[in-house]
Amino acid sequence: MSTIAQLEVTVLSNKRIRSGYQRKILNWLVDSGGSVSQISKSLGIRTPHTSLALSQLREKGYVFRDDTEGIRGALHKITERGRQRLDDDYLALYKIYAKEISPFHDAVVLDSKGSVVVLCYMKNPPKSLICLPENPYLDSLENLKTSTGNLGVRWASIKSESVKWYSRSNLDRIPPQSQTSKGTLDDWLEENNTMVIVRANLFNAQTKWNVTAGTWFNTPDFDESNLPKIISDGTNMVGKIADLDLKVSWKNRLHGHLTSDVDSKMLISAISKDSIVLQNNILKPKSTTLPIGCIRNWLRMKHRRMSEERLESKFRALHDTLLDSALSPTSISILKEIARDFGDCEWVRELPMNIEVSGLSELGMISITEYVKEFSERGYVVEWNWPIINQIDFLTNLLNSENCLLVITKVGDLTKINSARGHLKSLPQLGQVELIISREHSINIQLTKEIENKPLIVHTSIPSNAQELLDSYSNGAWDISILTEGSTDFESRNKIWQAMYLFPNGDEEWANLNESASPLAAWIASPALYRPSRWARIGNYLTGEWADLLPFADCSIESLIAALPKAGPIWKSNAIRYIADKFVESNQNVLSVSHHLDNLEHATSISICLLLVCDRLPNDFDDLINKSIDYWLDAPLYAEDVLEVLFDKSEENLEDRFGLLDKVLKASKIHPTDSVLYNWGVYVNRLKLGENISNEEMRFYMSSFPHNWWFAESSKWLISQLSTASGRRWLAENELPWPALVARLEGELCGPPGFRKKYSREIPISDDILYIPILPECKAKDYLMDVYEMVVSLEDNSRLPNGRTHPKVGLLVRDFSEWPELSAEVISEGDAEIGSLLFGMSFHNRIL
Repeated sequence: MSTIAQLEVTVLSNKRIRSGYQRKILNWLVDSGGSVSQISKSLGIRTPHTSLALSQLREKGYVFRDDTEGIRGALHKITERGRQRLDDDYLALYKIYAKEISPFHDAVVLDSKGSVVVLCYMKNPPKSLICLPENPYLDSLENLKTSTGNLGVRWASIKSESVKWYSRSNLDRIPPQSQTSKGTLDDWLEENNTMVIVRANLFNAQTKWNVTAGTWFNTPDFDESNLPKIISDGTNMVGKIADLDLKVSWKNRLHGHLTSDVDSKMLISAISKDSIVLQNNILKPKSTTLPIGCIRNWLRMKHRRMSEERLESKFRALHDTLLDSALSPTSISILKEIARDFGDCEWVRELPMNIEVSGLSELGMISITEYVKEFSERGYVVEWNWPIINQIDFLTNLLNSENCLLVITKVGDLTKINSARGHLKSLPQLGQVELIISREHSINIQLTKEIENKPLIVHTSIPSNAQELLDSYSNGAWDISILTEGSTDFESRNKIWQAMYLFPNGDEEWANLNESASPLAAWIASPALYRPSRWARIGNYLTGEWADLLPFADCSIESLIAALPKAGPIWKSNAIRYIADKFVESNQNVLSVSHHLDNLEHATSISICLLLVCDRLPNDFDDLINKSIDYWLDAPLYAEDVLEVLFDKSEENLEDRFGLLDKVLKASKIHPTDSVLYNWGVYVNRLKLGENISNEEMRFYMSSFPHNWWFAESSKWLISQLSTASGRRWLAENELPWPALVARLEGELCGPPGFRKKYSREIPISDDILYIPILPECKAKDYLMDVYEMVVSLEDNSRLPNGRTHPKVGLLVRDFSEWPELSAEVISEGDAEIGSLLFGMSFHNRIL
């Protein structure tokens, strides 16, 4: 060997850490400190050898011993100098094994002994997880990626501080580099003169990765299917590895010390499917629902020396008192203690799926948790509101249970619970946590934002009808203040709330399973597609107005008619108008349901549908219309609409088409005096007989009737109201579009159904409306002042007034020769009714 070669070997040897023990210990201390016994046990090095190696490392300044609590059991920690020494060791390995770079591979193994591997990447540097080929020796140049992917992989985790970037030319440290975007090897080699040295910890380190230093390899293909088992064998997705976008699922016994409430709720949502959840709910129930069985556990902790027989006797007495309000020999003091530990609550026999814990004492929380652990076969999640150290034994025992999915703590410092399979802690970035699997392995995870699981709260209130259900639901949340129905049956409420948490998308399988035992819950949980068929099966078993959830378009006319008696007013009105339109769309639809006019249950509904469109049906249906009027008069719903279409509105035929006017007028007299039908009848008879109408009656008609029923009298009625103090008060309190009432188009058809006439303009003179300016200031006065000012400007032949309710309102009393050309935009320039009248009159004038 030449002198130069010998010198090079000597320099490299000086850079390496000669002692294998010292190298192992430094690598172990990189992750965290440890005592002599911990290091000895973990690395399998005898204690005297460990102690000696640590003494030598302390002398060199590579580690220090924290003996503030005494030498025995003192922790050893690596120093910055020790870290630098390891980096130098890795560079020495690089000089040995990466002198000749393979252009066909990503990386080379620098060291592989035990659980720690040191790798040097020339391409495709890793992120938080490293995927390694199980057997890189079987790589073939023709099919590298496929072969390594098929032959299995090994996983290792890295921590960000263990990733070091270097310049290959001078081995100086450089900042992390972004990967090249060019695709060819020549381009990459031309631009890239960097390398990454990584220290990583193997998963499943008990199985050796039999790869020698100097072995080149390529990163295998990988996805969620071959991730390490501990982060992939769970049933619930916790989130994604922050820098890899790979899903992480977890099985059970997870401890999260999360300082962020948002992180807590996201994690509970992700991991609580079909589980019992003891948590601080965002939307809290009016009173906590608790299982009565936990009182037995509470008594056992309060009276540790009490015999089981006496304890059971006390429990039975409390059971009867709390659950059934029965008289029993229970002292007031023990009831006060229960109230202090459990707060305001409702006691039930069943075990709720979601238990609100914010009102519980530490003892109450332990009692309920022990009860859940002992008697539930489901998984459970616990949110713990006290410092860990207070109950470390209890929490350790809790996380020993296979049914314990998750324990979340948030108060005080993080204390490791040794029985947990993994630990989570919040990171500064919201929604991101560190998953600590072991001393060597930790991964940053972005918690899933998709709320897949909604832990079920069973509130004391439930919806009394479908409209309440719809009104209380918004954006995935429930406003329980809207719900008015109460129930003492917890199991019934539980089913209904389970269904409500499935609303609005529903779950057909769940609804089918619960249809017999709980028809209402099944109805709420039905997907819209299956509602018509489910209604046919269970509609008769539902009490109250629940038909509102039926979709019109998917139901037959007959089924909609049958559902009307069990519908709320809004849905019923929409359904009636939908059916009526279907009658016009196809007269066959009328024939298909006409036989139901002999069925009292449906006759009224069908009659209303027919009468609403009777003016659009051919004469062939006149007999059905006459038959329908009798049913309608028994329950005259939609009276305004039915009267409008029942009595012809056309100018050519002022008589009623069906000859029913006298019959309806006579029938109106026996209806309630505050009904539309009754007052319509009185009004029409007064007009027919030419009788005077009192100021009080005028005010009632103006308040109750559509404008077109009375605006023919509007000028007279306005003057009459202005003449009395009570009338003036009423005018100031009631906002009416007076300009659009007193200045209509001459000859317009108006009046109530059954007494139509042509409108004749009677614009009041200013002397008759002098009281308008002295009315109190209010919105109603704006309309009246527009009437006054447009009348005065007309009389004075002055310029148009600047209208308060519409800028062009003054045109209404002017000759058409003074009108400018108006477009449809005039409607939106002010009051819509005045604007519509202006546009209508302008259009009428243009076509004359």
